[in-house]
Amino acid sequence: MRIKIIMNPWSDQRQAIQHKSQIETLVKQYGTADLVLTEHSGHAVELARQAANNGYDLVVAAGGDGTVHEVVNGLVRGDKADAMLGVLPIGSGNDFAFGLGIPLDNLETAVARLFQGQPRPVDVARIEDEHGRYELFDNNFGLGFDAVVVIRSEAITRVRGFLMYFLAVLQTIALYYQTPHVDIWFDDEKVSQETLFLAMGIGPRGGGGFLLTPDAVSNDDLIDSCLVNPIGRLTMLGMLGQAIKGTHIHSKHVTMRKNKRIRIQANMPLPIHIDGEVFAYPKDNVRQVTITSIPAALKVMV
Repeated sequence: MRIKIIMNPWSDQRQAIQHKSQIETLVKQYGTADLVLTEHSGHAVELARQAANNGYDLVVAAGGDGTVHEVVNGLVRGDKADAMLGVLPIGSGNDFAFGLGIPLDNLETAVARLFQGQPRPVDVARIEDEHGRYELFDNNFGLGFDAVVVIRSEAITRVRGFLMYFLAVLQTIALYYQTPHVDIWFDDEKVSQETLFLAMGIGPRGGGGFLLTPDAVSNDDLIDSCLVNPIGRLTMLGMLGQAIKGTHIHSKHVTMRKNKRIRIQANMPLPIHIDGEVFAYPKDNVRQVTITSIPAALKVMV
């Protein structure tokens, strides 16, 4: 089996590069793999596509959720990936790996699974806006408050991992409050209301530790969603601990659904993130998106 490892040295606040020699040493215990470093944003998309074109059987994202996101977008064409995906979770959030049971704190075991694991089919989803821009996401989506958290986390450099996202949440609670009116079609069900945020998940976790869609299953051809009504700041703080545990799903302020296709139209520009990467800033003037499940698009070595 030919393996290509695509490593993002800037993952985890530029700490990921420290794992390079360890990964190379561990790989030698099981076989061989070609390792390449990304050089700029979007580079992993190009490298993954090239690896698939060159006949690699397994393409490994060594980094965080952003690195996985780029590799997936390089591998999947149409509705299928051209090569299997592997993950070495050395980023800040590692939520995709968490959802698939890939060890987050044991790099030796994670490397071993690249050679000794079994492939599992995994869904992805496609997002397209009214301007014709589209991408795939493999783990989660956030609109409104949830996306602003991601935008604020981009400016936080002194802390890493879950603490970085938690601090961004607190900042967003203190400084942001918008509740756009949205028309949402969950398959054939139409909902019209103001909302604080809408989160979706192919996997259960986002933000390095928030179980916003705790019941999400990665291979059921369904996108789990969490629609949150406008609530006050004190209520937000009270629900923060619930979101970490996944118990917010029982709140009267929250509606959970499972669907194959979701279309959203808003009365104002929407901040949107996918897999912890910003898809749209408010300045991009995105007011309409359509999200569609693509079943079993990936085979992930777990």
